[in-house]
Amino acid sequence: MDSDHQILEPVAYKPLEGKTEKLGNSISTGAWLAGLCAIVAVVLSLYLTMARSLIVNASPSGADISISGFSFNIGGNFVLLPGSYDMEINAQGYAMLKQKITVTDIRTQEIDIALKPLPGDLEIQSQISDLGVSIDGQPLQLLLPGIIKGIERGQHSLTFSSPRYFDKTIQLEIEGLGKQQALEISLEPAWGHLVFTSLPTAATLYVNENKIGQTPIRAEILETGSLVKLIKPGFKSWDQDLRVTAGTDENHPLVELLPADGIALIRTQPSGATVTLDGQFVGSTPLEVEVPPDEEHQIQLFLKGYLTSTQSFTVKPEQKINLDVALKENIGQIKLNVTPENSDIYVDEKLIGRGDMLLRLPSMQHKLTFTSSGYRSQTLEVLPKPGQQQAISIALVTEEEAYWASRPSKISAFGDISLVLIRPKQPFMLGAPRRQPGRRANEIERSVVLKRPFYIAAKETSNRQYKLWRAEHSSSAISGQTLDLPDQPAAQVSWEDAAAFCNWLSEKEKLSPFYMIENGRVDNVVWASNGYRLPTEAEWAYAAKTRPDHSTALFAWNNDLFPPEKPTGNYADVSAARIVRFAITSYDDGFPVAAPVGTFQANARGLYDTGGNVAEWINDYYDVQSHRGDPIEDPRGPDDGTKHVIRGASWALGSRSELRLSYRDSGKDARLDVGFRVARYVDISAVEKN
Repeated sequence: MDSDHQILEPVAYKPLEGKTEKLGNSISTGAWLAGLCAIVAVVLSLYLTMARSLIVNASPSGADISISGFSFNIGGNFVLLPGSYDMEINAQGYAMLKQKITVTDIRTQEIDIALKPLPGDLEIQSQISDLGVSIDGQPLQLLLPGIIKGIERGQHSLTFSSPRYFDKTIQLEIEGLGKQQALEISLEPAWGHLVFTSLPTAATLYVNENKIGQTPIRAEILETGSLVKLIKPGFKSWDQDLRVTAGTDENHPLVELLPADGIALIRTQPSGATVTLDGQFVGSTPLEVEVPPDEEHQIQLFLKGYLTSTQSFTVKPEQKINLDVALKENIGQIKLNVTPENSDIYVDEKLIGRGDMLLRLPSMQHKLTFTSSGYRSQTLEVLPKPGQQQAISIALVTEEEAYWASRPSKISAFGDISLVLIRPKQPFMLGAPRRQPGRRANEIERSVVLKRPFYIAAKETSNRQYKLWRAEHSSSAISGQTLDLPDQPAAQVSWEDAAAFCNWLSEKEKLSPFYMIENGRVDNVVWASNGYRLPTEAEWAYAAKTRPDHSTALFAWNNDLFPPEKPTGNYADVSAARIVRFAITSYDDGFPVAAPVGTFQANARGLYDTGGNVAEWINDYYDVQSHRGDPIEDPRGPDDGTKHVIRGASWALGSRSELRLSYRDSGKDARLDVGFRVARYVDISAVEKN
């Protein structure tokens, strides 16, 4: 063989010393590792059996996702045991997201998450130093060069403005993702130039209150408008709001300045005089007015009670003069004749004397006041006439006379029920004399005095009015003839219901109630109340029977003949003969039953249907009283009873006795031919006074 090659010869194997024991140990360790691997495999198998799959779809793709605790991430598929975890997602240019997630027992869960892009910044560059900017209509403060931070990603509208430039609006896409963009802005000038000349020259030019220089001069004027002013001592200032087309250069027409006004300070003694200058009203003294120079001017001064004064004057440019004028009084005479003679007399709220007197007063408006104990004060305004004497007679009235003069003769309740004022002044006979044909035993004649004035309804309460309180009410019908039409009088009404209606009406008018009602029954009455009520028998009889001349009527018509010659009221006539027990066969009023309230002529005191249509509930309890010699004041009837008085005839009555105004009836239950009308005292003060 070549010397380059060596022959390998086998040699006897000889174990290394000291290695036998360690080999045995190595085998034992391998077994342990195998066991450990087996345990790990079992644990891993159990984990995989219990674990659930969570798929996280993050936008943008490639976002870094981390989940707290033990998990496996296999390409965005996380293997986790059921439970709660903290998840964090990060991506360049997006806001970091942290949130809690819950892994349930569902084998595979999937969630979608979109990260919010970070806003971007915009650097604005411009040669205009006072540039203003608004983004999507929201103005921003901007110092150039400036950076606008935190603009949301997407399309935005940017508007740039400057006082002397045209606005500019652009649409810009903001990239966002934390990036900064740059934008250079230029604006179109919004001005042109005007050359100003003036006569005289060297007038100082101001543009928008900024001093520019003296004429002749070239100045910038905005297309949107600039306030231009020329000022020169001794001359009136000139100013105009001018506009020019941007980019143009023009000459303004020559401005001829006018000489400056002079000033007149006008004062009068006394002050407050009206001033006219050259025929035009300019104010009241003291007054300062500007007037053209080197011209004659005229002022006139007017003051009530003083003679008119006329003054002429002239001023030079920028000259100030004083005009002081002492006005002369203009006196007139007022001759007063006053009743009562001891009346106090006040002029312009100052006491000047008592009784008849001659007043010398300036010719201006004056207030005269006359007072006397027990009488109503009287005030009037007078204008004395210069150089003349006027005579004025004043007769004061008592407080009572003044009070009643102030009360309306008619009022309305609830806008619909008309009431007339009754103010009795003379005693009258309640009842009927013994020898009056048709007189009944319950009509005992008594002298009565009514001290308390009252209002009483001109008409009986209609169905329409009554149903405003009780909508379900029906006045019923008889023999096929209805009693329930809106303008027919309300019938089938008990005395208690009529009283309750009065209280309801008082409530609507904000008056104190007259009746005290418990459980639907009248328990008591309040005579001091000014609320609505049923009239007393004496009130009803006075309003129905007496005339303004203090005579007394027998029937509701104008004479004492029976039966009535012509239709004057709704009584039991020939048309009602088949309905009622007695009818006037020679009389036809056109209505077999109740007529609309107020159909026939009213009586002398303005009341309708006092002798027909329906009989009327009276406030008084019913009884038959014996004759009494002395006049009875404001009788109220008995304190108690089982029935109430009913007055007046009705459509169902036709006898001579029943049609008399003195006819009295009584009852306690509702009837087809019985209704009511309301009354009330004038007011609480009148009740107390009387």
